[in-house]
Amino acid sequence: MSNDNSRLWMVGAEQSFARARRRAFIENVMGQLSGRPTDLLPFEEVREKLGLQSSGQRGLHEIPLDKIVGSVGRYRDFTRSFLPRDKHIRQRWKRIYAAAQGMKGLPPIEVYQVGDVYFVKDGNHRVSVTREMGTETIQAYVTEFVSPVPLSADTDLNDLILKAEKARFLQHSQLDELRPEAQLGVTSPGYYEKLEQHIAVHGYFLGLDEQRDISWEEAVTHWYDQVYVPLVRIIREHDILQDFGGRTETDLYLWIIEHRHFLAQELGQEIDLAEAARHFAEQYSPRLERAVGRVQQTLTDVLTPDQLESGSAPGRWRKERVEPRGEDRLFADILVAMDGSSSGWGAVEQAITIARRDQGNLYGLYVAAPDADQGQVDSLRHQFGRRGEAAGIACRFISEVGDAARIIVDRARWVDLVVLNKPDEQGKSPERSLGSTLQTVIRRTSRPVLAVGEKCSPLNKALLAYDASPTGEEALFVAAHLGRTWNIPVTVVTVKEGHRTSHEILDQAMSYLGEHGVAAEGVFSTGGVARSILRLAEESECGLLIMGGTGYSPFMELFLRSTVDRVLREATCPVLICR
Repeated sequence: MSNDNSRLWMVGAEQSFARARRRAFIENVMGQLSGRPTDLLPFEEVREKLGLQSSGQRGLHEIPLDKIVGSVGRYRDFTRSFLPRDKHIRQRWKRIYAAAQGMKGLPPIEVYQVGDVYFVKDGNHRVSVTREMGTETIQAYVTEFVSPVPLSADTDLNDLILKAEKARFLQHSQLDELRPEAQLGVTSPGYYEKLEQHIAVHGYFLGLDEQRDISWEEAVTHWYDQVYVPLVRIIREHDILQDFGGRTETDLYLWIIEHRHFLAQELGQEIDLAEAARHFAEQYSPRLERAVGRVQQTLTDVLTPDQLESGSAPGRWRKERVEPRGEDRLFADILVAMDGSSSGWGAVEQAITIARRDQGNLYGLYVAAPDADQGQVDSLRHQFGRRGEAAGIACRFISEVGDAARIIVDRARWVDLVVLNKPDEQGKSPERSLGSTLQTVIRRTSRPVLAVGEKCSPLNKALLAYDASPTGEEALFVAAHLGRTWNIPVTVVTVKEGHRTSHEILDQAMSYLGEHGVAAEGVFSTGGVARSILRLAEESECGLLIMGGTGYSPFMELFLRSTVDRVLREATCPVLICR
């Protein structure tokens, strides 16, 4: 009879184990879909993260099975409800199941109690079998630990660690006392420690800037007010959080700060917070439309020739950099492309002139050939630095290897003005001609591009070629700003073409300039647009010609010489192309 019972119990154990394994699979799937935790909590990790301290043994007690949430060593073998995950525990599980059916039953288990929940020290299989049999409680020898944060049966390890880390962060930083309105929350372990490091580094550099000791309390409040809150405000203004579901503003703060630091190291220049935030969202947002856009852009870059690629919509530079900055200068950051030729220093000197007027930062970019002589690169670096130092402006030399046009366009995003040499139309080819590069950069970048010759212009008078097009409106904006801040006269020329009369267009431009306090003269012209602009530029001896970018599509430009193209080739003064 005993042997028959044993065989029956083993058959029942086999069936029960198979049923429990199927339920474990279902529990895992449902947990992934719902986001509910399905893993047992590992006690040693919990103890380390929470700094648990034993308060002594409580003896033998009857404890609820559904309050057991973790294990000391077998947390990978079972689900949160102690269903068996791995088939390698089958034989032991079946033996314990059969023993539970016998007269003696099962001995008590050993557990650690943390708050309202328990961790199995010895008896994981007994817990699994007992729960499968429908029992609600089990006898256990209990050792109690004191926890600084509350635990429940639904506690997730990640949440548990975050609660502990947040408690330590608030205890160390005292941010909840210094700034009670602060609501910082993160979703990944280790992030609170990073926040504390940010505060410490901020306090260190604040002390260097102010040449005094900075208290911890002052470092915390200054970091929160001057660093954290401004970036969170940017995140909200641009709705960046909606691109990263399940994350927090504090998560994004940390990611964007790190992204900005990476960009600064990669590009060799300081990056505006708002631009770093926008770039981060563009590059890493998991939203479908963002991801599709990145794939499309990659395919376009690979498959579309530079001659057929078009740039962004007009006004992007003004919206992204000028308006948020709110400063009374246009060109805070200037990129000058250096071609390595002796005649190429004209672009550098012109860029230095503008940087001095706008108190801007100047970045010299040399795109070298793969086999370039390092000695020549070092010589360019030295000369560029010496000229910048003599002019009293902040400058930095950057050297890269690759396609010049693409590198310039990529870097143009982070500046306000790109300065390049005009193509040599007399057959005097420089060492690395930027002629085709200039055309590609003008077409593809959203930043103003200044094309200059060998001689440096004093920029003492501007001629605006205005046609009321979207890019023409950007040129009008730039002319008004330069006329006012540089205190230079502006002449506006409009040329009769199309159904709209040039007088109306001219009046529109003159009214805008007058409203912005710019001394301006208006000229109405007829005939060829490019010819009229070039003639007036020569007659007025202007030091700067400002105009909007071409209205033709890249495809049409393969067949037609645009006004911009002809002006670039024939103008004797620098030409500023706006978009």
